[in-house]
Amino acid sequence: MGKRVKENEGERLIVLYDGVCNLCLTSVRRMKELRSSADLRFISIQSLEESEEEIASIQSFPREQLLSRLHVIDQGGAVYAGADGIVRILRTVRNLKWVALLYRIPGMRGMADYLYRYIAARRYDWFGKADDGCTNGSCTLPRRE
Repeated sequence: MGKRVKENEGERLIVLYDGVCNLCLTSVRRMKELRSSADLRFISIQSLEESEEEIASIQSFPREQLLSRLHVIDQGGAVYAGADGIVRILRTVRNLKWVALLYRIPGMRGMADYLYRYIAARRYDWFGKADDGCTNGSCTLPRRE
């Protein structure tokens, strides 16, 4: 018989985020530090058109909808948005899978989604915006003359 593949091993997840949101940029930096069993690809929505990634699942999504919350797309094309997206990523992190299990408790999904939407709607007021030079997760310094 063939070798059995562990859940999430070798899997690829594309993570779309708002590249001018300071909270989003900080969250992406933290997610990049996670020891995920998946290949996580982070793409800011602002640089989506320049990206070489082919993401058919989101072509019908209006830009406003994409900017409203984080989106995670798996290899099969399934899209997980907001709290669902965060939980989808956590399912690939060995020491944090237990957090994803909490999401299955009745009422937790609705509460997590409400909290995510509440914070997302206020993220610019509370955390500010990065300047245009920070859209890819790193900021460019102004040119010296």
